[in-house]
Amino acid sequence: VAYQASMSSSHGTQLQLALEEGKGKDDAPFDPFSQFLDQMGSTENANADGYQQHGEFEVEEEHIEEAEFEEIAATDGDEIGDDEDDDEAQHDEEILDEDEDEEGDDDDDDEGPVYTTTGALHRPKSEKIALRAGYPAGGQFAVIHLAGRQHKVTKDDLLVVNKLKPVAHWCVGSTHTIKDDDVLLMGNQNKTLVGLPGVRGGEVDVMVEEITRDKTLIIFKKRRRKNSRRKNGFRRQVTFLRVLDVRMPKGEEVGNVGDGDVEQEVRVAA
Repeated sequence: VAYQASMSSSHGTQLQLALEEGKGKDDAPFDPFSQFLDQMGSTENANADGYQQHGEFEVEEEHIEEAEFEEIAATDGDEIGDDEDDDEAQHDEEILDEDEDEEGDDDDDDEGPVYTTTGALHRPKSEKIALRAGYPAGGQFAVIHLAGRQHKVTKDDLLVVNKLKPVAHWCVGSTHTIKDDDVLLMGNQNKTLVGLPGVRGGEVDVMVEEITRDKTLIIFKKRRRKNSRRKNGFRRQVTFLRVLDVRMPKGEEVGNVGDGDVEQEVRVAA
């Protein structure tokens, strides 16, 4: 197809150079002493060996005498103290169990996708540099019509749209499928589907993450030489939507690969 033909030409060479821009950016900073530590071992082992060679910190076990303890009958006051010690030990064990549970929860959370404070998908530094240099992100995308506006979306995108009503239907946590005439265009690396007016069979799944208000917009008006000025603030109500999946029509997920076909395949879905 056209994409594979372009990748084998000079355009593909430029994309490969863009990918090379990000290589090595995620590596740890260079440590000039790391090669010496690998040969000598860790500093703790080196210090321990040095102390044993010089004999400064060697301890002879034969000179250490074990302390003798005598059993004393417990009084009422000692029993109370023992109960308090047992309560403290039990409390410490409960705290340790809670910490272990929290660590287990953190491990479970790491399995899913990680997002930044802006709501965007977290990407490593090398991938960001390669994308800025012109490397294609790949995947499937779609142009949808929602709330009177058109949005180009792909998986894991965050949409900020005007508040969707009714709120009972667009409540937080609810998932919705956008399809039929609301999907205007879909595409991937191999093909593009143009809708008339919508792509039949194409679907985009979204989930409502939050319903809130946008940042304050200052509206200031002044009439010169009239001692008249007015300053107001406005915050629009918005809905945050997370794109869960972009599905092309059945039979269109994989592009048709031809031996001699180098023209771009654009299919119209009626």
